Amino acid sequence: MNIYAALALCFVPYAVVFLVLKFFGKIKITIELLATLFGLLAVLPITFLQFYIGGFAFFNKNSWSGQLLKTILFNGFVEEVLKMLVMAVMFLLIRKKLTLTNFFGCAILCGLSLGCFESAVYFLQHLQHANNMGAYLVYEEIFMRMFTADFVHMFCAGLSGLFIWSVSRHKTDILAIIYSVLLHGLYNFFILYDSFFWFAIAAILFAAIQCRLRYTIQAAQKPLIRRKRKPADT
Repeated sequence: MNIYAALALCFVPYAVVFLVLKFFGKIKITIELLATLFGLLAVLPITFLQFYIGGFAFFNKNSWSGQLLKTILFNGFVEEVLKMLVMAVMFLLIRKKLTLTNFFGCAILCGLSLGCFESAVYFLQHLQHANNMGAYLVYEEIFMRMFTADFVHMFCAGLSGLFIWSVSRHKTDILAIIYSVLLHGLYNFFILYDSFFWFAIAAILFAAIQCRLRYTIQAAQKPLIRRKRKPADT
């Protein structure tokens, strides 16, 4: 097994989206790299909180209710809310240079960079258990994550980004962040069952449709017009 080729394969979705946003979305490379950096920075607080939450006895129960709650909080809430907070900081830093289209592109790139990095980590973890017979299974998992987990990360981050934009326009779209949390959590829950693949496809399609719908709603909103204060009478 060529380890370097496999690691590079994990980042193919990121590279494709990066180039598409650069040449078709007209987003500056510096902005794309900043979005990537913020996506990777989210890894540290996410890892810390998930390690802390995972220590609670309730989340280690084998019941479906315990597993469902764990995935909703462990994967959905923790990951998506922390990604949203990181993207909010990025938004505050460069908001004067961003349009809705650019920020949405940065949001999906932020989520995708984290998702691809996560795929690389999973690959390295499973590599130590792989042998010549199991190499095929490792590559199969990489491809599965490329077309499921990476897209879930990307579209859920896109929804979180649209939520941030809506808050900045004083037209809060609370459903955007709710869908982001629930879809990510349910995706991880269904990994435990045989119906995982079909649910993953349904979740990705639903998230993509919601991104499109909520992007259209935000784009139709009139820009904020700040009224100038009248000078006080003297």
